[in-house]
Amino acid sequence: MQQRRPSEPDVSPKQLAAHFAMGALIGTFAAMFLVFSDASRIHQLFGAHATPASTIAVFVAFCALMVANGATLTGLIFSAMDADRVAARHRRPPHGRR
Repeated sequence: MQQRRPSEPDVSPKQLAAHFAMGALIGTFAAMFLVFSDASRIHQLFGAHATPASTIAVFVAFCALMVANGATLTGLIFSAMDADRVAARHRRPPHGRR
């Protein structure tokens, strides 16, 4: 017998948006820590350009976007695995019944 897929999506866009926002915040904070940390070699990268403010902005935006993309993909995978586990539990009859 062929199983019908539910009409509602397994992963909601709200969940993905929340994972994207969390990743963007983590990426922004990590990039800002590198920018303001005196121990990092990032200052040498910024000092080589004529406009360090725009270089810093691009660096922070790039780090935020990369971490946000990773968090979104990870959230998508984990949410899909969780939805699949819940769907499998509903398909299987409880113990003692057949």
